[in-house]
Amino acid sequence: MRPILILMLLIMLPSVLQAQAVAQEPEPARQVHWAMGAFFGTGWYQVEKNRSVFIFRIPPRQTISRARFDSEGQRKLGIEIQYPLSFGLHQMNDIPDFIDFENYGTVTFTPGVQVEVPVNSKWSLRPYAHLGGGYEVDSGKWAGIWYGGIKSRYLLGESEKLRWNLLNAVYYAGYKPEYEERGRYGSVMGGLEFNQPLGKLELAGDPLRLNWHVTYNYLFDKLNFHLDENRVESIQDQWEIGLALAKESKPIKIWFMSFEHIGLSYKRSSNGHYRAISFNLRSPFTY
Repeated sequence: MRPILILMLLIMLPSVLQAQAVAQEPEPARQVHWAMGAFFGTGWYQVEKNRSVFIFRIPPRQTISRARFDSEGQRKLGIEIQYPLSFGLHQMNDIPDFIDFENYGTVTFTPGVQVEVPVNSKWSLRPYAHLGGGYEVDSGKWAGIWYGGIKSRYLLGESEKLRWNLLNAVYYAGYKPEYEERGRYGSVMGGLEFNQPLGKLELAGDPLRLNWHVTYNYLFDKLNFHLDENRVESIQDQWEIGLALAKESKPIKIWFMSFEHIGLSYKRSSNGHYRAISFNLRSPFTY
């Protein structure tokens, strides 16, 4: 079967899985663990206007090599080492206290490696794995955290006015706060990514482009949020739309940091219980 057919099946898989899940009996509600914040990008995340958290993620990364085909047609792997450090702000009663370290309820560090494999001129795969840990300030508890998976990007079309790709991914994540307890979460993602010029708009002499994407993420395990003693809200999927500005030929640099592009993403569950706004600094494929 051609790669494009395989990818189209993957993008349709979330809706099939969701239909099957309706017939299953509801699982016992288990509170989502704070360690899951390691997977979020910088932004504001809210559940039912009751529980909210601000995640600040510092994403240093080191590029060892770039994926490509050399002059002889030999495949060269891209290798990137990542050192994501995240802080979770779980309470903010007073705006001036925003930068007070006591407000940062969690700290996580999950270094990892991502390898980009150019299958052909249109199709690239990106397997990755991260392993680290986190600390919750209030309780003084530690947790081991791991996550990994494989991402796919397939070029569907390209012209002077538009470049668009099919995106797919399978994720797996887990944490282990204590010897007896541990949690695991899996998901599958499908979506589209677009890149188009913005006419004569420029930044520092370089033409600007608009990057935007639409993705759907289905969770194999529900994320349960205990809002109070008698109410639990659960989510099992996430829609995301992202918009960002990018330079034509090079990354956007701010001080000593460089970004693939700069913009915002809006995320929402199908049932409306979960909403988020986060910074959009990289493609979902290279995130």
